Amino acid sequence: MEMDPAQFLQGRTRETEIRRDARGRWFNGTDRITHPNLIRSFDGWIDRAEDGRFCLSNAINWAYVDIEGPPYFVKDVEASDEGVTLHLSGGHVEPLEPSSLRQGPEGALWCAVREGRCPARFDNHALSKMSDWVREDDEGVFVLVGSEKVRPPEIADPLSLGLETR
Repeated sequence: MEMDPAQFLQGRTRETEIRRDARGRWFNGTDRITHPNLIRSFDGWIDRAEDGRFCLSNAINWAYVDIEGPPYFVKDVEASDEGVTLHLSGGHVEPLEPSSLRQGPEGALWCAVREGRCPARFDNHALSKMSDWVREDDEGVFVLVGSEKVRPPEIADPLSLGLETR
């Protein structure tokens, strides 16, 4: 007997009570999730659904989650002749798209990651490694990425970064 996939999903929802607070702690409802492998997996599965909401997405399935604060943090950076490589929370490593750099409130540096779908905030370690690349001239502050001067525009809501490419 062959099962109709639509029938299998009938009555099911992608809504969950899973959330991550601004301190990076995961919860299912009020229960704190503490298993290190599950936390590491969740940190790497954050993505944005077609409707712009955050979700956990892996090769098998996806479900909506609530994320307080940045979905990703840039934990480390490496410069080479090819550009800048970002080391993100959740174990992702990907190239920086310089045009996605933005300056958020309080001067925090942000960029779009996961093929432009999600915002990431640079943590203090990554920023300190970039200190040689941040310069200022008569036009203001810029980030030197290779030979390109990138002037990150200021935005009021860095969490909307990634929605603008949809």
